[in-house]
Amino acid sequence: MRFTFPRQADREGLCLSDYFQPVASSRYDVVAFQVVTVGGKGDELRERLDEAGEYSKSLFVHGLGVSAAEGLAEWHHRRIRSEWGLEPERGKRYSFGYSACPDLADQAKLFRLLGPEPAIGVELTSAYQLVPEASTSAIIVHHPAAMYYMVKV
Repeated sequence: MRFTFPRQADREGLCLSDYFQPVASSRYDVVAFQVVTVGGKGDELRERLDEAGEYSKSLFVHGLGVSAAEGLAEWHHRRIRSEWGLEPERGKRYSFGYSACPDLADQAKLFRLLGPEPAIGVELTSAYQLVPEASTSAIIVHHPAAMYYMVKV
């Protein structure tokens, strides 16, 4: 599977591919991908609350769900660091649709690699959005110099 990432036209000229060995290298490199979810019960409760006109409660449930998904993603990232013998803060998680990897269509490639539909019940919409909403996906870059950065697209 091949992913293509944009390069910054200004500042440091960063690109996610800089954090990996070149294809021509004789050295091995590794990457982690993740899809996590806290499930669809939060979406169901939010819909019921919206239908009942309980909009504040619905927003709280939404916030709790997405925060829990983010916490689960961080927990999983920490586990990867531990299993790989890395320092506790080394590496970054880059989610599709954000600056370093803006092409949401790459979610389809990630889904072909990981198969989260049957495994954990996460599906991809035709617009490449994750369902249930309290789910996240990412490429985890372990390079010690990895940082978050903006790319103008």
